[in-house]
Amino acid sequence: MCFRPGGVAKPQECPNCKKKIASIGGVKQKVCPFCKTPLPAEDQAEK
Repeated sequence: MCFRPGGVAKPQECPNCKKKIASIGGVKQKVCPFCKTPLPAEDQAEK
């Protein structure tokens, strides 16, 4: 059986530079730290 802690989430991917951005302390980032592009909200990213 594989155990995955509840605090581990999939990293976000920037729509502009396509780099993966990890959440820090369980908080999703709002702006890409690499290219400063605003990131979509979690509900919009899943669609």
